[in-house]
Amino acid sequence: MPLSLKQFKPFDQLTENVLLELSQTIPIKTYPKGSFVFVEGEKSQDSLFLILSGVVEIITGNGSGAVRLRSQGEFFGETVILTGKRYPASAKVQADLTCYVLGREIFESLLQNYQEVAFYFNRVLTDRLWGLYEEMLQEQPYESFGLGFDRFKQKVYNIMSTPVETCQPHTPINELARLFTKKKISSMVVTDPSGIMLGLVSERDLISKVLARDSNPSVITAFDIMQQPPPTLTANAFYYQALLTMLKSHGKYIVVTEQARPIGIVTIGDLTRARINSSITIVRDIELAGNISELAQASKQINDTVATMISEKATASEIGEVVSELYDILTRRLLLLAENSMVEKGLGWPPVDYCWLTMGSGGREELTPSSDQDNAIVYADVSPEEEEQIRNYFNELADYVTEGLELCGLIKCPGNIMSTNPEWCRSISTWKNTVHQWAMNPNPDAVRQFTIFLDFRPVYGQEYLAQMLRDYTLHLFRTSPALLHFLATDALSHRVPLNLFKNVILEKNKDHKNEVDLKRSAGVLLVDCIRIFAMSKSVVEVNSLARLKKLVEFETISADDAEYYEAAFQSLMMFRMRENLRKLSLGFVPDNYINPTNLSERERSVMRESFVAVDRLQNVTRVAFQR
Repeated sequence: MPLSLKQFKPFDQLTENVLLELSQTIPIKTYPKGSFVFVEGEKSQDSLFLILSGVVEIITGNGSGAVRLRSQGEFFGETVILTGKRYPASAKVQADLTCYVLGREIFESLLQNYQEVAFYFNRVLTDRLWGLYEEMLQEQPYESFGLGFDRFKQKVYNIMSTPVETCQPHTPINELARLFTKKKISSMVVTDPSGIMLGLVSERDLISKVLARDSNPSVITAFDIMQQPPPTLTANAFYYQALLTMLKSHGKYIVVTEQARPIGIVTIGDLTRARINSSITIVRDIELAGNISELAQASKQINDTVATMISEKATASEIGEVVSELYDILTRRLLLLAENSMVEKGLGWPPVDYCWLTMGSGGREELTPSSDQDNAIVYADVSPEEEEQIRNYFNELADYVTEGLELCGLIKCPGNIMSTNPEWCRSISTWKNTVHQWAMNPNPDAVRQFTIFLDFRPVYGQEYLAQMLRDYTLHLFRTSPALLHFLATDALSHRVPLNLFKNVILEKNKDHKNEVDLKRSAGVLLVDCIRIFAMSKSVVEVNSLARLKKLVEFETISADDAEYYEAAFQSLMMFRMRENLRKLSLGFVPDNYINPTNLSERERSVMRESFVAVDRLQNVTRVAFQR
């Protein structure tokens, strides 16, 4: 009997003992010629059908669509066994059929306990996890954590301004200025004769690119000064997508397009009117803040933004990007205030070029309400005689900024990974030497620091310094492949807390009894593994999902696997954001711990399967880099 099961992939990779046990457990059913095993639209039988003999037709479109045949040694029914969806096709018996009918419970057990089976049915696992995640989002209440929000998701077409005023690329600037005044508008889209968008010209462009340069407006055209290309969205995009686009572009306009033709404009004013306490208002308050106290007051609205986006079913990655962008804007304002403060103290403007780097979750644009600071400074090389004076200047500057960030909601790093620490405030040459030492002497402490450093991203200052550092770091990985092995060994020294049956193991200590740390137990492990693969391919992106996308392009990770890991990432991030925001609203300190008994059955399933996905990625990483 075990030989009968052994004819099916991927079960042929299981041991004889496992096959024997399965054959004694799985029922066998027969179906006569002409009968249907299931019909399109029927509810799932939660079974995988493995054909021992006979032939079955898989028919789509109620008999009028494509026909696929399944025969001995093949299986069918895999697309809905875990998702609970209805059958997308019918299964009609063409020749008397005998099947093993593998039930969902046994199938899940095989997926969880045998990696070879899980890899083979990866699409099923991915669809299952995404399906559960989407259902979990839909279950979330529109009012979150006692805060009041609109009961609907606004779309861009609800807030955009129409019609769009357009001009030709050869339109002179003086004529454009008259049109602005006549039509009482502040921007105009430049199109070609067929209506395809080429760019956008705003009042700011007229002032900064023409009047401020004493240029002749009669000889300059719209084409000469237009933004090319301006930020765009479709009309079906959500409010928070418009918000993120506006924040990232640092502009005041988004062109709404359909088939490359402009159909609407979204301005900062449109976004502000769409929300009473919008994030655009936060940006305005940040940019107008004259001191740390005013910045701290403005930053209090950031958690409200998180709650709003959660209530509107935004994904965790979208929320992380918005929060990270807001803190980037806040950090830049703090640095401007810090530089002014240094001048007022008589210490002057920065004596050399420098760049402020954010690292960790901020660097990856994955900030949550519980995140702390991870930052550094890199400055241009100076003579040995100047080194101490320059370092003292930047240490004092860093004191101002890190104190301000803490007052604005980003607590200081418990491990002192901050620019106030001389080890994280260095010249470009000293940074290169430090990175080289980490790579050549990868002791546990060096690996820990290296891991945090690898997620750096420039936020303010001369970005060429950050680029030099990035280029040097990636060069080290290309010339020292053993470094990947050391990073993998460190990342895999902590495994996902799952028992033999792939259930999450909970804490036993009294402070967090029956809880689990979503960040340390799974989230960090997922990010660590993705980073190692990214370094192996010299991926410059630092955002985890952006890294995954690049790894798919390089064919290092399959598209199906990447989608599976992304579902786990989104789920774990959403759990962390919701739970930490809930604790903040109750006056507790957010700590990334969650008690699964407080979750619904579906949410517990999402969490467990996300942990299983991380465990799988750890196994893949072990095979790839621990040889």
